[in-house]
Amino acid sequence: MRLSDSAPIRLALGLLLTYLGGAVLLFFFLDYQLTSTLTREVDRGLMEERDLLQRQYRDSGTVGLHRAIENRIESEGSQSRGFRILDPQKKITYQAGGLAIPMTEPFSGVQQSRLETSDGKKHTVRVISFSMGQEMTGFVASSTEFMQGLIDNFRQTFLVTAGVVTLFGLALGYWLVWRFLVRIEAFNRHTQLIVQSGDLSSRMPVVGNDEFSVLACNMNAMLERIEKLVQGIRQVSDNIAHDLRTPLTRLRSEVQVALQQGDADTHKAALERVHGELEKMQSIFSSLLAISRAESGGMPVRRAVVDFSELLNELLELYTPSAEEHGLVLHGEVADGLLIYGNRQLLAQIISNLLDNALKYVPAGSEVRLQAQRQESQIKVVVEDGGPGIPPTMRDKVFERFTRLDPSRTMAGSGLGLSLAKAFVELHHGTIAITKSPLGGSAFILDLPAA
Repeated sequence: MRLSDSAPIRLALGLLLTYLGGAVLLFFFLDYQLTSTLTREVDRGLMEERDLLQRQYRDSGTVGLHRAIENRIESEGSQSRGFRILDPQKKITYQAGGLAIPMTEPFSGVQQSRLETSDGKKHTVRVISFSMGQEMTGFVASSTEFMQGLIDNFRQTFLVTAGVVTLFGLALGYWLVWRFLVRIEAFNRHTQLIVQSGDLSSRMPVVGNDEFSVLACNMNAMLERIEKLVQGIRQVSDNIAHDLRTPLTRLRSEVQVALQQGDADTHKAALERVHGELEKMQSIFSSLLAISRAESGGMPVRRAVVDFSELLNELLELYTPSAEEHGLVLHGEVADGLLIYGNRQLLAQIISNLLDNALKYVPAGSEVRLQAQRQESQIKVVVEDGGPGIPPTMRDKVFERFTRLDPSRTMAGSGLGLSLAKAFVELHHGTIAITKSPLGGSAFILDLPAA
């Protein structure tokens, strides 16, 4: 992989270019602000000096004016100052300081110029002109050498600081890119190892609490989900092979017997038994397909607001005669106004599977109870019985495909009813769990979101 294809390197270069661009803009902005501020300060000093000289000339005449200029030169130095006084004929009547001012015509404001000092050096200066009595004109020049020195120092300091920060940023960026690439490479190696070995039980290492840790946790959750699905597929394959072996053997025996005996009645009876076995097998495969589509989210479900109270009461009325035939007492306590946004047929299938389970495995003389009520934003449904119950170690396994408790192996059934109920419950964004019932048996607790 080329370096330009690396996302961390592109990100680091992008941040570096952004920093450099920002630093250049900041440099020019600060340089302009500093130059403007210092220039205004020099100009303000020249204006104050102009006002002072005008006042001295007005109060003390030429003698006071000359004395004030000499005092300024003594205090400020001659090389950074320049003074010139012209009479009405533009002749020099007085000149002092190290800056040779060539101006002879007055002007407004402050001008910048290049003047030569007495030692032959060129200076950038700011010059101001002003008028005095008797049509005399004065000029004052101030060198900007000190100001330029400050600006040069600022530029040098800024560039050095920017260079140091850039080098530090490059080092930090290199370290971050290296650390990022190391983590990514570890992820890639681990992923390739999982792909090559097919060991879905392996997990990504989780270190710290950063984004990589979150990614590792999400990948581990994905791997755990895939592992469970693959285990489920393997288990389904094994269970199908085990549970279908007997009916297939019976089918083969029936066909062989029918072929050996040539009368029509034997053939008809054999075909009827074969038809019955095939219907059972078709039911198993239909249930498996429904479970798989529900768990994968691929089942198309038409949803609407369902009057769940009405549905439960209809199911209670439907199963009451069957319960009496099994010697059971079926009680129902259903609150009014229970509404669920879902599929009426699938919701009925969930409750029917639980009631079928109870009627099939609960001994005669026991009680089966169905309760439903609203709790905040959830609808809680409890189907409990007075049967033998389910051992705690088996309560999670009974929702797996083809899982049947030992006493139930002799009864008709495929072991898919509870798996189908759980898949349909989760399709409605609900949960189902098993606990011990006060009646002595098992209690299936469903929590479904209310509409």
